[in-house]
Amino acid sequence: VYDLAGKRLQVIAAGLTNNIDLRYLSAHPRWSALAAASNRSNNTISLFLVDHNGELTWLVDSEISTGLTEPYGLCMFRNDYGLQVFVNDTDGRYQQWGLTLNTSAAVPVVAAELLREFAVSSQPEGCVADDSNERLFLGVEAEGVRTVAANHQQPADLTNIAEIDGSILVADVEGMSLYLDGDVGFLVVSSQGNYSYAVYDRLPPHGYRGSFVVSGLADGSLDGSGETDGLDVTSVNLGGDFSSGMLVVQDGINTLPAAPQNFKYIPWQRVATALGL
Repeated sequence: VYDLAGKRLQVIAAGLTNNIDLRYLSAHPRWSALAAASNRSNNTISLFLVDHNGELTWLVDSEISTGLTEPYGLCMFRNDYGLQVFVNDTDGRYQQWGLTLNTSAAVPVVAAELLREFAVSSQPEGCVADDSNERLFLGVEAEGVRTVAANHQQPADLTNIAEIDGSILVADVEGMSLYLDGDVGFLVVSSQGNYSYAVYDRLPPHGYRGSFVVSGLADGSLDGSGETDGLDVTSVNLGGDFSSGMLVVQDGINTLPAAPQNFKYIPWQRVATALGL
């Protein structure tokens, strides 16, 4: 867990966690959000409660055994049915789980119910759910971006949004997230093969709005980003340079200084200005 200045606040040794997502909890006296992470150590979904100070509590007794070979990408969703989580496997399988949170117990617990399974044609990873419109956006790493009904009672019919073309999208398609702006907004997608990020309209027909790269500082004190796996974006006013929201991208090639991967914070307004959004 990090703050907005990049300071590490908390470490939880939960295993080989990969993708993580959360949904806020309304008006709870202690807990602000429930977070879920794909965990390859035990092929599970790990769950965490976030308190009002931003500290996480791992719900060790609420691990969800998926039966997947290698849980990979993950994202959360909420509709009238309640909190849910999608998780995928490297073989293309997707699972959708319903979550029932009980915080009245001495130790909070989550009960999970498998609601739906479907598959894509090859390895997926990144995904993000649009709660209001009940749509799931997902990436098929070597193919492109797809969307499907997020409501588990609807058919899992995939619709193509964008194909890997060697220009806008260069394999692999990786992390993706939604910038929400009222009823509209934008889908941001990592094009890992050319170190760029493609932006599409949130709403059909999901028009392409442009691409951008994250460059280093002019004085050479900090590099840009490359080979991005995960990313996230928010439209919440986080203050200062982030008053219009923030984009966070994983930098897989950290050269200034030469160090392991890290994360870069980008004010959303810079993206909006660059692309004329």
